[in-house]
Amino acid sequence: MRITKLLHPKDTMTSEERMQAAINLQVPDRVPVSPLIYYFAAYYAGMVNADLRDPANYSRAIDKCFNELGPWDALYPLNFYHAEIGTFIFPMKMLEPGLGLPPDAIRQFLEEEIMVPEDYEWITRACERTPSVSYIRLFLRWIPRIWSHIGEGWRSYVYMLPRIADNLWRWRSEYHDWHDRGVTQLYGFGLEAAFDSFSMARGILNFSRDLRKYPETIARAAEEMTDSYAFILKNLDRFFGVGRVVIALHRTSNDFISPDTFEKVALPSLKSLVERLKAEGVNSVLHCDGNWDLNLAALRELPAGCCVAQFDGASDIFKAKEIIGDRMCIYGDVPADLLALGSPSEVDEYCHRLIEEMGKGGGFILGSGCELAPNARPENVKTMMESVVKYGYYS
Repeated sequence: MRITKLLHPKDTMTSEERMQAAINLQVPDRVPVSPLIYYFAAYYAGMVNADLRDPANYSRAIDKCFNELGPWDALYPLNFYHAEIGTFIFPMKMLEPGLGLPPDAIRQFLEEEIMVPEDYEWITRACERTPSVSYIRLFLRWIPRIWSHIGEGWRSYVYMLPRIADNLWRWRSEYHDWHDRGVTQLYGFGLEAAFDSFSMARGILNFSRDLRKYPETIARAAEEMTDSYAFILKNLDRFFGVGRVVIALHRTSNDFISPDTFEKVALPSLKSLVERLKAEGVNSVLHCDGNWDLNLAALRELPAGCCVAQFDGASDIFKAKEIIGDRMCIYGDVPADLLALGSPSEVDEYCHRLIEEMGKGGGFILGSGCELAPNARPENVKTMMESVVKYGYYS
């Protein structure tokens, strides 16, 4: 669905045109803004976090944020209406608000072994037999190990597939509603990168041992999963009609692995995936959690003009502009602690610096450093949104 509505009186581009120009390393009419909002929406709407699993509650909460603190150019969707759907992306045991945790808590991941060493060879065989759907088969192999109430074999299909379909159709309907308001989507769908999926499913201690014992096996399994990842991402992107997907990189920062391990074990499959998606006309948003300062130069191997590197405050975003700013759009990076504990003037000053330095020459999207803090001060969030109108227009 084509977006035609403009968000601000001085705008000369739609939100989608603005986002695409930034990703293509061109200069848009102004810097776009796209905050990652989830638990903050519950806090601001006077709900508890568990309420967000109800579609009507989520819609009411996120609308309140948009109408009173926005607008923003692109929604960063993070809503799972069925708790089990989250493990399709994050293959770990979870505790959810109202499901193992108090209703006002935030999601917690349990560092337990879901993937066993034999699964590396199982992946190789599955990719040889059914390359396009090997990730779905692997997910349904893992799901009973994550959720004890889901049966194995055909029972897992019967349980999960209707819930997946329900969530997908709800997302598509929500995306169309946002388009009618002049707001695009940062991405249509996303997955954890294969290397990161293995790390999460094995558990960090087991996976660290695996990297020492058989790094080639891990790299080969991740590479062989590329066909399936590309198949899932490109087809779900077509279903949503966004043209962008997110590839989550939660375990490839310098906080978890060395730059050498990143270049030799994790980067090859990531590069293959990004290249295949580019060939299908799909851009990649790389969710780079943690400190990436020593990995930045290696990211130059990815194709230019089709990627967004999203940083969460742990990396030196200004250094990233110097090293990769000529090859990929950079997203970030207003820190959670600043939005929760800082003053509006401090937020305004930092956003101004980001817009002036990171936005120079285009290729920049202003956003929160990962998710907005649940206890962010509303006046700080509003200051961040308004900064792109105050400082972000290109002359």
